[in-house]
Amino acid sequence: MGQGGGHIPMFTEEKMNNLRIRKLTPKECWRLMGFDDEDFEKASEVNSNTQLYKQAGNSIVVNVLYRILENLIDKEEHIRILELFGGIGACSKALERLGIDYEIADYVEIDKYAVKSFNAMHDTKFKPQDICEWDKDIEVDLIMHGSPCQDFSLAGKQAGGDEGSGTRSSLMYETIRIVEKLKPKYVIWENVKNVISKKHKHNFDNYLERMEELGYTNYYQVLNAKDYGIPQNRERVFTISIKNDLEKGFIFTPKQELQLKLKDMLDDNVDEKYYLDHKWLNDIRYNNNTVCETRYDEGIRTFKNNICGSLRTIDACGNKCVIQIKNATKQGYLEATEGDGIDISSRMQYHRGNVQKDSIQTITTSGGNDRGVVVKNKIDLSCLD
Repeated sequence: MGQGGGHIPMFTEEKMNNLRIRKLTPKECWRLMGFDDEDFEKASEVNSNTQLYKQAGNSIVVNVLYRILENLIDKEEHIRILELFGGIGACSKALERLGIDYEIADYVEIDKYAVKSFNAMHDTKFKPQDICEWDKDIEVDLIMHGSPCQDFSLAGKQAGGDEGSGTRSSLMYETIRIVEKLKPKYVIWENVKNVISKKHKHNFDNYLERMEELGYTNYYQVLNAKDYGIPQNRERVFTISIKNDLEKGFIFTPKQELQLKLKDMLDDNVDEKYYLDHKWLNDIRYNNNTVCETRYDEGIRTFKNNICGSLRTIDACGNKCVIQIKNATKQGYLEATEGDGIDISSRMQYHRGNVQKDSIQTITTSGGNDRGVVVKNKIDLSCLD
């Protein structure tokens, strides 16, 4: 083994690896929302990758709804569901996975592209509908609504959701109007964690009070997808409202130890277009180096990123290789290794949690343009000739 001199020694192929950063693919984003590949394939036949990313980011994690519905609905019940702000139908997918006998009484979604995916997945023929104009007389047992979160979200402009304000998030009050009309047994509301922050909690409390006035008992909790089988750090507030005359309570499922890692959700071979180019890499790396962790013979060694034009680390001792990623901490970077999720958005250097060990940050509507992963490839040894 070479000592000193700063040159890169020649190792066998088994001892040479490279770390690369790539975007998550649309299919991987759908998996990280709990959807089956079969669902994705059907949706991909009618929509572009841009829309598929958006639909994943806007959806509710199927696994979380599965655990809620498992504790809420008896398997012997026949459930007529009304999905408001229905997206790609996470709730109906969770019911299907539970084996509950259900029918979609109606589906209300204004985004025509989401409607196309929903229809492809459910073999239905729904058309886009504006919730503000929806006023049907139908029988429903369950209303699921994930009303728009943009004006509550920290990523938005914090416009809020006051009733009558005209913001997208104020559409939550349309659900209350529909609940008052249809009086379902159960109502599930999902929204971002920031809806219970000091700035917005008056709207959250108002929702609870209005539901109580309509004869419902409410239960709410912040749930994270990573506690329910999905390696994604995605916190959302879930509010379960149960009609009082059912004389039925509700308990949220305890957190579960995560068994899957992010790399378990990834495809082995993806198109080269998903790998970050040099400009993008330079924007997110702390410097132009990659770093191998402490080695017994030389301590930490750093190699310039100039082998085959890719992120390269050579680890002759079998130690874990890492990449330094910009981070809004005093140190200025976090270390990422194979299987770690990375925030690759344009503002990532201002975020603190931009490296997630063995998992991914919250999937956004930009999908792979905001979320990346560190993967390992073998070096093409011909580049060292």
